[in-house]
Amino acid sequence: MSEIKSFAKTLIIWQGQAGRTGLPWQGQKDPYRVWLSEIMLQQTQVQTVCERYRIFLERYPHLASLAQASEEDVMALWAGLGYYTRARNLLRCAQQIQQKYGGEFPQDALTLATLPGIGKSTAAAIAAFCFLERTSILDANVKRLFARLYGISEPLNLTKTNQQLWGIAQRALPASKTDMPQYTQGLMDFGATVCKPSKPRCLEPSQISHCIFQTHCQAYRQGQVDVIPYKVKKLQSPIVLSEMLLCIAQGKVLLEKRLSSGIWGGLWSLPETSWQRVDQFKEGQRAKSSFEDFQHILPNQLETVFKQGQLFAPRKHLFTHRTLYFSVRVLQLKKLLPKLPTQYVWQPISGIDQLGLPTPVKQLLIDLVI
Repeated sequence: MSEIKSFAKTLIIWQGQAGRTGLPWQGQKDPYRVWLSEIMLQQTQVQTVCERYRIFLERYPHLASLAQASEEDVMALWAGLGYYTRARNLLRCAQQIQQKYGGEFPQDALTLATLPGIGKSTAAAIAAFCFLERTSILDANVKRLFARLYGISEPLNLTKTNQQLWGIAQRALPASKTDMPQYTQGLMDFGATVCKPSKPRCLEPSQISHCIFQTHCQAYRQGQVDVIPYKVKKLQSPIVLSEMLLCIAQGKVLLEKRLSSGIWGGLWSLPETSWQRVDQFKEGQRAKSSFEDFQHILPNQLETVFKQGQLFAPRKHLFTHRTLYFSVRVLQLKKLLPKLPTQYVWQPISGIDQLGLPTPVKQLLIDLVI
């Protein structure tokens, strides 16, 4: 496999002429801000991150302020971004840097990668942007770019393929460390705007001249751009059903603080039945719930009221690896229920939108209560 000569130089020139501009984290040398943007951009679209990045920095403008935050406050601020393990790791990482490194980020990718939530590629991004280390990122965009350039058709999730791509990425680095920020930004920009997953520029006739590597690209020369990287066929996402309990009394809603592990970990939600997996979902189908499903958390005197609650049609929520259909049963009570387990709290409706709530639960409350 012959290397593409002047790859780094060509990419740097392109980035200066046609790369993305105006993103709030671009040009940053502060490792805290680069780290925050990199974590947020994992599994979340740039447009969404731009606004949330600004809000997060207003609340926690530096590492020390984040390290002192409570998990509940961080989770509330993160609500809606999904993949909540990222938020918990963000807090753990800030605390570890504060305690172990005196509040200063380690300056090499190898050490950065040992911190909570910072993988090899994210560590490389921080080291390249902030400390000019000659080390390459290899996120999904960069993997796709190099796979197409070198005609690597094997699935990207194979260890052998990943090792091959890391080797290519390291050999492609610019000679001067001072070029690392612009080169790294160029890798990100080119994969996101030109060598895209679908409809890459080279397959749009009017845009052919926009791909600076077209003559070198093995996938293009072989007519394989729409095939590479090879896509592993995904199994059908499992379908799960549940029923939530929306209990309202004296201007308050009964909420449950979920365990830190698992789906929606650490967020506030509604009391809910266990998730039931089904092979398929039919219109009008709902979880086979009864008072007994809630009996371990709510007093026995609720049984009669529970059965009288108004049941609403199921709502759909898509996760990465499953599809949830959840019904909601609404109960209006005159008095608050006493002596509930500690994870259940009556929260005032007036401030409920300030809590860390799963997106579908927050929307449900907006539609029915707030």
